[in-house]
Amino acid sequence: MARVFLDTNVIVYGFAGNDARKRDIARALVESGNAVISSQVLSELAHVLTRRLGFGAAEARARVVAIAESCEVAPVTPAIVADALRIMDKYHYAFYDSQIVAAALVAGARTLYSEDMHDGQAIDGTLRIQSPFGRGLEQRRAAYRVKRRKAHA
Repeated sequence: MARVFLDTNVIVYGFAGNDARKRDIARALVESGNAVISSQVLSELAHVLTRRLGFGAAEARARVVAIAESCEVAPVTPAIVADALRIMDKYHYAFYDSQIVAAALVAGARTLYSEDMHDGQAIDGTLRIQSPFGRGLEQRRAAYRVKRRKAHA
């Protein structure tokens, strides 16, 4: 079974009650037996659970531990941090997204499931970013805004 890497946003859907389909998909991925996450994902999950979803520290801890027990957890190493900077430069992702990508590459994952990165993008010819919830309309996209050019005097 091919290894898959899960971004924090996918795992968060496992705790969200507003979309049963996404919740079920997220839980199935976590419980698949071939999911890898990084220590960064666990930290981000703890933050989201306590700050955005209102979980108390004890409940958040129990959920984070459960996720860590269900997935292989890769530590963020200095080499991953350095590679994140390369990925940031080459693919124009923000640093922390680049660090997720770098961790997925080091883990040997073939697929990185994320809802907020470029669905379908190939990274270094070995990793493909994919939304587990379907393509197109379900993927959040920022509104396109055209900047005005400065008039030359």
